[in-house]
Amino acid sequence: MNHYCCVPRCSSWIKMDPKLTFHIFPERGKHRVSLINKFGEKERIDRRKAWILKLKIGKPVSKFMRVCSLHFAEEEYFIDLRIQKSGIY
Repeated sequence: MNHYCCVPRCSSWIKMDPKLTFHIFPERGKHRVSLINKFGEKERIDRRKAWILKLKIGKPVSKFMRVCSLHFAEEEYFIDLRIQKSGIY
């Protein structure tokens, strides 16, 4: 396993910090999340698209790209873990 974080200006690498976890992008069209858009309005968008926008990826996302746990707030991380364990995700 040779995971690097794909977020611009992040140099996390699993071999340098094995305490980090690395996450694949959510599947397209599986889940929707609420975000505040640039006009201050609440908007529901695809979770994958939300990750791409929030992390400012700036290039097409491949199945090999990973995001390290440094880019998640603790409460977001635990919500995703509960979803994954329940089989919903």
